[in-house]
Amino acid sequence: MSTQAAPPPRSSRLGSTSRGGETPAESRRRFSGELETVGVAPIPDKQRTITPTRLFILWAMASASALTPIVGSQLFNFGLWWMVSAIVLAWLLAFIPAGLFSEMGREVPLTALIVARRTYGYGGAALFSLLFTVVNAGFFGLNTAVGGQLLGALAHSDPTLWTWVIGLAQTILVLFGMRVLEPFYRYTSVLFIVCYGALTVYLFSHFSITVLHSHGQLHWGPALTTILSLSILAWTYKLSTVSRFALPKPRHGGRSFAFFLAPSIGIMLSVLLLGVVGMFSMQATGNWNVALLGAHLSWWGAVAAIGVVVAIVHTNAMNLYPSTIDVLVAMNSFLRPHKWEQPVGTFLLGIASTLLAVAGILTHIQSFLNGIGDVIFPFTFIMLVDWLFVQRRDTPAEEFFERPRRLTDWIDPVAGIAFFVGLAFNLWVHLILPSGLGNQLPIPFVGALLAALIYAVLAPLSPHRVAQRGRARRTSQAKAAVSTPR
Repeated sequence: MSTQAAPPPRSSRLGSTSRGGETPAESRRRFSGELETVGVAPIPDKQRTITPTRLFILWAMASASALTPIVGSQLFNFGLWWMVSAIVLAWLLAFIPAGLFSEMGREVPLTALIVARRTYGYGGAALFSLLFTVVNAGFFGLNTAVGGQLLGALAHSDPTLWTWVIGLAQTILVLFGMRVLEPFYRYTSVLFIVCYGALTVYLFSHFSITVLHSHGQLHWGPALTTILSLSILAWTYKLSTVSRFALPKPRHGGRSFAFFLAPSIGIMLSVLLLGVVGMFSMQATGNWNVALLGAHLSWWGAVAAIGVVVAIVHTNAMNLYPSTIDVLVAMNSFLRPHKWEQPVGTFLLGIASTLLAVAGILTHIQSFLNGIGDVIFPFTFIMLVDWLFVQRRDTPAEEFFERPRRLTDWIDPVAGIAFFVGLAFNLWVHLILPSGLGNQLPIPFVGALLAALIYAVLAPLSPHRVAQRGRARRTSQAKAAVSTPR
């Protein structure tokens, strides 16, 4: 009796199956389900699980950029101990703002640019969102350019190709959002330390290294501005974008100094360690970038390449991820949110930022860093004054999404005035200050304090605040009328 082969399964006739019996369509659906699509909405409590230790690791690795050792070059004439002192002083100036922004994300699980809607108005927050999207894209381009040059030197090939490889790899990682990014930072931190540690050991064992002493005039103002702009105050407003995924702050007002301090210590510890390595590399080889040693070695070159790639991805994920969220804040101020806008925005911004790297943004690093401080510092300090003393840390999350009804809900004039006074101070005060004083003060930091003070004085006069107090008074009277017996 002849036998007839059984017909193939239905899934085989319709299309090949993937591992586990999934059809390609099912695999695509599963992949798309892994992408982060939360956008700027409040983070659900079940997703808020990050602890202080994980916050520390995340921000330490984000700060440990392939570009970070350039601090040792920028402060080379300070010598070792004065450079260490400058980094510690920069932390002392900025750890309180950084801690307050970290706590903000735990108090209301929203990104800072959404909270800025109550400070600067809907339109003002949208404008800053677009501006900071460009800033973050610039940082992404700087780090990607460094990585492309390094890997090109290690592979003895065209750096442009490697720039695109790194840029696309980072973009794909960020598509999966914080649920994948945070474990990625944790599990690759040891790899990063091993790679850069091996290169540092090689530097000290094969070159003559001595403790550098200061020489020439020490301009503390520009030095502190460079450190703050490259590290802690450039990151500060982004801290709540991550801490919104951290364990919620107790409603009874309990505080955890571990949550408060973890991000700033992580950021500045990386700046300190890599800045020292960059200074010694500059002394020994004439170049701050210790990873370039790998181009002249055998298997060490592979170690350098791995360390460089990990460092770049760590930092650029925390440039591209907030950049996407920032541009969504601007878009959602005028358009209805859509599910796929976050992945699409991430991909487009990743491509645009890589183009900046290819175009040569690295040659403009000093002017780029100075421009960052002029804008971000006053923005950050005004927001903190508003959050602490005007909103009193008590605005419910849903109120940040109420559509504006009046012009002052779009642009808050008092916040705008305070910001532009601080910006004008940063840009032009050098024209009237004695050069000696200007060289010893971190001007953007002083301008930020001035802007915050002006806002604190004028905030009660804001039409937005007057209307807010009126609504609160009417609500209170309505509640009293309901509760009063007839």
